Amino acid sequence: MNKTPGKTPAAREKYWTKIIEAARKYPDGITAYCRAMNVEKNNYYFWFKRLRPKHPDWHDLTNHPQPRSAKKKEANQEPGEPDPEVSVGARKRKWSAADKERILQETDGLSGPDLAAALRREGLYVHHLNKWRTERDLSQIAANKNAQSANARLAAENKRLKEANEKLQKKLEQANEIIDLQKKISQVWNFALDRIDET
Repeated sequence: MNKTPGKTPAAREKYWTKIIEAARKYPDGITAYCRAMNVEKNNYYFWFKRLRPKHPDWHDLTNHPQPRSAKKKEANQEPGEPDPEVSVGARKRKWSAADKERILQETDGLSGPDLAAALRREGLYVHHLNKWRTERDLSQIAANKNAQSANARLAAENKRLKEANEKLQKKLEQANEIIDLQKKISQVWNFALDRIDET
């Protein structure tokens, strides 16, 4: 980026304000002005973006003079003939997840003219659908993997609980056997004491 003339910020802003005003009034457009005046476009747009908040009139891009090439094109264009030029400044539409899902469901079974009509109605291109289908497939694969890993975790937890239950059952059986043995020993001991008392 070339150094801007001026010792103070105000002087540099004044310098670039003049350049931007001149470029916006140039008949062949900003690119042609930058080329003719040897101004770097990067510098131009850097300062345009920086100074734009101070110049509300710059927000209205319709005040640009019509380029000479456009004037010639209009002169050669037949009356009533549609303008082949694409309008500049059309904003990119953002699609919500619900919109994407709805459009994919509507277009999944379509092809040929039906698909083309649906795309025109929604203002889309085929690459949008391809991209959205890929995203949908990847999300389904990720969801399936998550479900499989969740099932694997549940299966492992179930196996661990079964093994722990079997160990507790064995310990319980051993404890019951010990209690039964203690009861038998107690009975034999009591019987022996009774015989001793009788003698």
